[in-house]
Amino acid sequence: MNATPSSRLPAARSIAERASTAPSTSAEALRRSLAACTAEGLAAEVVGACFGPAVVTAWGIELGASPLLLGVLWGLPHFGHVFQLPAAWVTSWFGRKRVAVAVQALARQVTLPIAALPFVDLSIDTKRALLVALFALSSLLSVIGHNAWLAWMGDLVPARSRGTYFGRRTAVCTAVGMVATLVVASSLDTGRNNTLLGPVLSVVLVARSIAGAMTTAFMARQHDPPHVDRAPRLADVALPLADRAYRRLLAYGATWGVATGLTASISAVLTLRALGLGFSGIAIYATTVALLRVVTTPLWGRTLDRIGGRPVLVLCSLGAALSSLSWVGVSYGLPWLIALDALATGLLLGGQELAFFTLPLATAPRDRRPLFAAASLTVSGVAYGGSSILGGLLAGSMSISTLLLLSTGWRLAAAFFAARLRCPPGRSSA
Repeated sequence: MNATPSSRLPAARSIAERASTAPSTSAEALRRSLAACTAEGLAAEVVGACFGPAVVTAWGIELGASPLLLGVLWGLPHFGHVFQLPAAWVTSWFGRKRVAVAVQALARQVTLPIAALPFVDLSIDTKRALLVALFALSSLLSVIGHNAWLAWMGDLVPARSRGTYFGRRTAVCTAVGMVATLVVASSLDTGRNNTLLGPVLSVVLVARSIAGAMTTAFMARQHDPPHVDRAPRLADVALPLADRAYRRLLAYGATWGVATGLTASISAVLTLRALGLGFSGIAIYATTVALLRVVTTPLWGRTLDRIGGRPVLVLCSLGAALSSLSWVGVSYGLPWLIALDALATGLLLGGQELAFFTLPLATAPRDRRPLFAAASLTVSGVAYGGSSILGGLLAGSMSISTLLLLSTGWRLAAAFFAARLRCPPGRSSA
């Protein structure tokens, strides 16, 4: 895939033309960078689909994973955010673009050896250990790379158009991710039905590696605006907690992480086994959500630019909490309620994720953006990872419906914290 011209990426052109950015960033450099950023996002969606929920679940089935191991696999990408604070230090010392490009490249290639597992003569325990170890390493590297990327985007994308640009970018990326997810899930079902699940999983990981190499090329083409980052000191770790406004955002992230992590692996297993919908069933649910997000995320982006992130986060979090009750009905044998949840999730998830993505950029002091973003991702990621593992443990001693109700309760608590968010007067995300 070659870099897409800006004429085919209206988000890049319109933002570049409308933006009044720092004098050091020319409109032409911005236009090229935003086009490359969008193209990178498209390839990254393929990377994600090739090790997404359906693939992780398939590897668990291939290796005879227990509910606990599935919970670990689902939680690893998020639990790795415990390294966000060290990542902020790496970003500040070595440079945002350099770290983002190099570390994300490694993160997207390090899982390639897993593709050999179906063909090597190793014990099942050794294969499981290798899967967890390489997946954990990829997750750790992704954490470091994402911290650098987030700080980089905070300066690259103009503040007044940030919601609009990322809304459009998210929409087109979601469309590509939707197609990739369907193709991968269909391949997994074909492989499973023909006792070829292992070889199909290997091909999927090779495709992930190829797409990962493409993301590296696109990231390298993006501009890095001049900036001044102060390397965080040990004493600075407490700054996000000392900031009252940011502390509320951290509380939201932790609560939402617990809510969604508790039932992360349970939902996939419920769809796959209890309802007998197969990997394609998981993919169809994800595709329905994705289709609606393609339409709604740009609208949420414009809404966010007009009224701010807090109202959007409150509305979307509350709606998602109520829609999650549908899964309780699913656990009692009403599979059609999945469609109701998919509809609500598709309408609301784009707004929730976009608001939570942009609020740290708007709330954090500019010269401490990597540190504050690291704190936000650490708290929400560790909460998700820990609760995902806890959900796997509780699945053997607690009914699925009880866990689902607990998740709904935590989502409602997150909506409460969202309602209490405030952006300090005069603080700019520019």
